[in-house]
Amino acid sequence: MTTEEGRGRTPEIYHLAEYKSITFVEPKEHSLFQVKKPLSVREWLPLVGITIPATLIPGNIIAPIKEELSIKDAAELIVGRVTDSLMQEIAREERYSLRNEKKQPWSIKTRRPFRGKIDRIEITFRESIELAEKVAKELGPPFELSRRGRPQEYDPIKLAAAMLVKGMRSFTDLSTDLKNIEYDMTFKGDGKYPCPSELHTVFQKIPIEWFEKALQRLDDLSVKEFSKFDENLDIFVIDGSALTGETLVEREVLTKIRLIREYFEYQATIRTTTNTIRGVKEHSNKISNIISLLPQGSTVTADAEFDVEENYQNAETAHIDLQVKQKEGSVRKSRRKVARMRFDKKKYRKRKLGERPFGNIEVRRSKCYYKKQENKLKGAILIACDHNITAYFNNKAWCNLFVKI
Repeated sequence: MTTEEGRGRTPEIYHLAEYKSITFVEPKEHSLFQVKKPLSVREWLPLVGITIPATLIPGNIIAPIKEELSIKDAAELIVGRVTDSLMQEIAREERYSLRNEKKQPWSIKTRRPFRGKIDRIEITFRESIELAEKVAKELGPPFELSRRGRPQEYDPIKLAAAMLVKGMRSFTDLSTDLKNIEYDMTFKGDGKYPCPSELHTVFQKIPIEWFEKALQRLDDLSVKEFSKFDENLDIFVIDGSALTGETLVEREVLTKIRLIREYFEYQATIRTTTNTIRGVKEHSNKISNIISLLPQGSTVTADAEFDVEENYQNAETAHIDLQVKQKEGSVRKSRRKVARMRFDKKKYRKRKLGERPFGNIEVRRSKCYYKKQENKLKGAILIACDHNITAYFNNKAWCNLFVKI
């Protein structure tokens, strides 16, 4: 078998205690939590096989079990599950250690053991817009009302809330959904609803900075739900992705001119624990534009694209632990040398968790149909806001499963 650092080495025999790739839960005094709902064997048994604390299951839990099991039978099930979990972890590490990093599967589980079994929820449009309105009230109106012309009919707070739940809806669909739930947006309670063109005007009037603050606030709401577990939540991933557009453009592919869909590239900062997006910026391999979004002492993981001397300097100044899988070859600049020495493979393994929001966005078939560059970035932020709203309700349902004793 190979060691943690080696790929393609001659197999070595070692004791289980010497295997460095398995991450055991750190010894720590945890608060005691009780699971609200009785669990079946299928629901509670996977808990004993978890060796990675990133799942954010409380360290000490008490849960009633539906089936009648003797202590002996329960002990045998637990021992068998833990043994199988460790053996599968070792086998998986050995099986994929010779592969290129891009061809390796995710090295840690991203689904919580009984998520989707006892906390399955359906989020209504009204619940989403009520949460968005709460955030909009905290941030304040995104623009001032004009005193010229006709008096303003619609409340800017509610208009902004409607923008936060837009996601991939067209302005026509958004206007229809607002009418269907009878979401009154007027000052006088006249029961009127903005038409698609009015919603588009509001979209252009709201500054991009306001949308960015709303995105961060939605992320903070999920953090607040997880805060009772007393775990480090400031672990982020920076990665780039793209949204497909509607316009066809000419591109040279293999010496031939072809028509392909236009796309908008962006950079996202993802909080791994809560599966929420902290910030969205135009695509870049620099971290200077996202440092202000992160708390001091945060851990940030990124791929080799961000292996830039300037990034290490900015991270050091902001007291951020930047973990980058550096490019192969010799290192000349001092900060890159220090970063290579401080590279922690255990921390970097969590970078794959940052792919989840991108996967969720792709499943929803999100597209970028805006023409102006600024509007494209706004559209990407609104898609991220819609994702954070969904993640908040899922996170709230998950955290509500546990009651602190």
